[in-house]
Amino acid sequence: MLKRWIQFLVPFIALFLISGVPWGELFISPDEVEIVKEADFECDQAIPLKELHFTKTALENKLHHIRSKAALVVDIEKGNILFEKDMEKQLPIASLTKLMTALVFLEQNLYLNDTAKIAWSDAKFAGRSRLRVGEVLTLKDLLHASLMCSNNRTTKTLARVSGLSFEDFVIRMNQKAKEIGLENTCFYEPTGLDKSNRSTALDCARLLSFALTDTLVACITGKKVYTFTTIYKKRKRQHQIVNTNRLLLSSLNVKGGKTGYNGASGWCLGALVEDEDGTKIAAVVLGAPSNLARFREAKSIIKWSLQRPTKGT
Repeated sequence: MLKRWIQFLVPFIALFLISGVPWGELFISPDEVEIVKEADFECDQAIPLKELHFTKTALENKLHHIRSKAALVVDIEKGNILFEKDMEKQLPIASLTKLMTALVFLEQNLYLNDTAKIAWSDAKFAGRSRLRVGEVLTLKDLLHASLMCSNNRTTKTLARVSGLSFEDFVIRMNQKAKEIGLENTCFYEPTGLDKSNRSTALDCARLLSFALTDTLVACITGKKVYTFTTIYKKRKRQHQIVNTNRLLLSSLNVKGGKTGYNGASGWCLGALVEDEDGTKIAAVVLGAPSNLARFREAKSIIKWSLQRPTKGT
């Protein structure tokens, strides 16, 4: 019986090997799924930020059902913390790392319409992607894929073509973290795949708030869908990516954000939301037990915080 099964499987295994699909293509990161759901829309302006100093006010956290390992909601203009759960607990943050990667890359002041080719080194251990080794795309498109659908290949390409060595790029990420007041954050690589990339909900709120003061980062992370064209073996390829931040499809006025996931971090989310009265809040959820849970719990603590009579005081 076993022999018959082996004879049955051999042709399929051979076909797979001949096709040249890398083994990494068998595994897909939840943050790299590209499904068309919404039309694109125009970008908003960057979020102005006065301070990054947050103050813990008198809290009455009644949301005991929050299962995420850490969570935080903060009024980013007045600095008042509206909700928190273990906000200073250091945890893996997965692809929330890519916010810092984008900031360091943009510091290099490269021309974003220049192009780059995805190298084998960018694809190695980077997970599945529709973007192939040898595919050529603009730096702007690389940024969109990195920030909207957490494409690890494009993130590694950004770091590689930044003009900094890998070591210097990571050093700059950690320097930047200190400059913007991240007190309990450390980066070891630019994608977030390494579980050693760690931070706290409090620091992630600071990072998110600072990152969205950049017009381009705010623009990209606030988009639902993005379409672009690449060149592969002298032929054009069309791509359409969808933002993995499902809060953009909710009734909340989401200005931008970032998702993250790996086996060590669980499901993570950072989002910046503006209330109808102009209150801007940053919400962070780290270590949620499922993809659905991170959005459900983020929405729950955001709405609870915005309904508090003492918000922003």
